[in-house]
Amino acid sequence: MTYRALSPHPNPPPQGGRALNFNKISPSPLAGEGWGGGWRLVRITLLLLLLALPAGAAEPLDGFDGYVEKAMAEWETPGLSVAIVRDGKVAMVKGYGFRTLGGGALVDPATVFATGSISKTFTAAAVAALIAQDRMRWDDRVIDHLPGFRLFDPYVTREIRIRDLLSHRSGLPPAEMLWYYSPFDRREILRRLQYLEPESGFRSGFGYQNLMFVAAGEAVAAAAGMSWDSFVAATFFRPLGMSDTSTSVAAIGGNTATPHARIDGEIQPIAWLNVDNIAPAGGINSSAADLAKWMQFELADGADGEEALLRPVDVAEMRTPQTVIRVPAARREAFPHTLFRAYGLGWYVEDYRGRRIAYHSGRIDGMSSRLTLVPEQRLGIAILTNRGRSSLPDALTYRLLDAYLGAEPHDWSGALLKRGMDPYEQREEDRRTLLAQRIAGTQPTLPSARYAGLYESRLYGPLDVAFDGKALTLTRGAEVLARLSHFHYDTFFADFVNPALRDRLARFEIDHHGRVSALELEYEGRFDAAAPPLPNGLAPPGETDAASGKLLGIWSGRWNGVQPHSLVVERIENGVASVVYAWGPAPVWGVDEGGWQREQAPVKDNTLTAAMPGGGTATYSLQPNGTLFGQYRDGGRRRQSSMRRAP
Repeated sequence: MTYRALSPHPNPPPQGGRALNFNKISPSPLAGEGWGGGWRLVRITLLLLLLALPAGAAEPLDGFDGYVEKAMAEWETPGLSVAIVRDGKVAMVKGYGFRTLGGGALVDPATVFATGSISKTFTAAAVAALIAQDRMRWDDRVIDHLPGFRLFDPYVTREIRIRDLLSHRSGLPPAEMLWYYSPFDRREILRRLQYLEPESGFRSGFGYQNLMFVAAGEAVAAAAGMSWDSFVAATFFRPLGMSDTSTSVAAIGGNTATPHARIDGEIQPIAWLNVDNIAPAGGINSSAADLAKWMQFELADGADGEEALLRPVDVAEMRTPQTVIRVPAARREAFPHTLFRAYGLGWYVEDYRGRRIAYHSGRIDGMSSRLTLVPEQRLGIAILTNRGRSSLPDALTYRLLDAYLGAEPHDWSGALLKRGMDPYEQREEDRRTLLAQRIAGTQPTLPSARYAGLYESRLYGPLDVAFDGKALTLTRGAEVLARLSHFHYDTFFADFVNPALRDRLARFEIDHHGRVSALELEYEGRFDAAAPPLPNGLAPPGETDAASGKLLGIWSGRWNGVQPHSLVVERIENGVASVVYAWGPAPVWGVDEGGWQREQAPVKDNTLTAAMPGGGTATYSLQPNGTLFGQYRDGGRRRQSSMRRAP
């Protein structure tokens, strides 16, 4: 074990006192009695003093590699990377484990991970950069930068400020399904916020809200005259030399970690989640090497060498509590050295062992991360991992904080696991609690296939139910979000594929005609049946050419996952189909009402070609899996749809 060298005493001795001069030490009275003289006594005395120093006097990273490997096994994490900055210099940047489960390429300092909500620190800094350029202020009204911005409450629309967007006090619920696997871009997400009803009073308390950071990103874009993505790249990534860092999954490749999640009890690789539509809240991808540069910049109060990109007063404002966060008893027990907790502007702010820290964690499908600053100690710690829903970044962060702050070593990994801080275990407990509420012995009103169909919410947009002949699933586009199983009566249990989303109940409403009229999804609300209008008296499937018989029936889908449409193939004779094409509204494309039309459509090799209302044509081709693939073309416009046959 190595020890730090003792520093000279920083203060002169008190008046009348005498400083110890190691060059003028008299021989020990024990000299000649087996101690080897006065110098030996001094050396022994110093050794005893060093051994008596607290554990924090050891090098902070002593034993850390072994601890990381042990903790990775406990948290079933294939790979991670660590960056530590101290006194303006990089003290450590290192990779551990593998990019993908099962071996192969190793994680190194340049391996790219999803940082998740660490992205919020960049969005807040982007606002600070615009303030330094006199193009924005913390207390600007949002509508002064985004005139079309609308919330459910007109008063809040008028009064909400940039500061409110960055401090989680809008009073709005999370509404994660507005962006998660949705077809909406940032502009459309913001347009739909006018339908999101608040769950608490404006500025009345803390309520985590990703969508407000999307609004902040769009406000940055408006003030900067370029996209948020371009602004953060030009202002931070390139000047700081963050060459591994990007704002889109389209930019990743090469030295990149694979996300992992626990599926059916096993840790498995999963695909990267595209979160470009909420990138200002959680879409930045980066490496440990690059985050070391970001921490150096932050700890230098927004300066890059001699060039100040931010004003120190604005850096301080970002780390100043704006919204108090109530600390529940369980968290106080888990973190007894933290007495207060709050949210600043893009940063959590709390105390730890008497020091003020600013941090942000990040969790996105298959990735977990954390970045922590201790400004008084000029210390920064970043942890990136390729396992989702994990508290391992917290455990390693607190292990390092204790080491650098001179505290006794503590097994944070074991402690957090023991306290049930593994979100997967918590999800299983929540599931058991929910299933215990089931009323046994009930049956659904309709056969399973009758619940399948298209559903729509004016806030969340499309959410469809598919039936594969065996089970029902909740879908968005080609993505299966949840598996549905009967719970009781017309209520089904929604088992979400992504463990980050809470399991919930889905209740179907049956109208007086015995048809499903709506789907009520717990936490999200009502989704109305969205099948396009069809004419009365549709002809039952009639004569058909033998080779094209599988095209007969009613098919439903959505163009580009947005606009509902149906194709009714009534009969096929001599290579010509009698069809009804029906469409529903799509406000995002300026289509406010639905309608239908009849026509004759040529058929060849199980592909049908139909003229579309308003111009253009659509081809529908039967696929080996029994679906119908539609492609719409009208000049430069292209749309696609995967359609299922109605039971």
